[in-house]
Amino acid sequence: MGEPNNPRARDLLAVENAVNTPDGRAFMWRFLLRTGIFNNTFDRDPMVHAHRAGLRESGLWMLNEIKEASFDLYLKMLKENQDE
Repeated sequence: MGEPNNPRARDLLAVENAVNTPDGRAFMWRFLLRTGIFNNTFDRDPMVHAHRAGLRESGLWMLNEIKEASFDLYLKMLKENQDE
């Protein structure tokens, strides 16, 4: 993934290491669910809506990081959690 001193390569390697084990993928899946990436963020209360949208944005960012770090491990994580 590029040079070892490249910050982006280090970030992607860290994410890949995080999802390289069953426990890491399970934790990351719980994190993604907690951020509401699969939910609608709308709420009539603008503060609730803003909070939900911020959480979801963080989850979507992490989801994209996982996909970029290792699409194969992303697919494995999906398969492990397909019944949820």
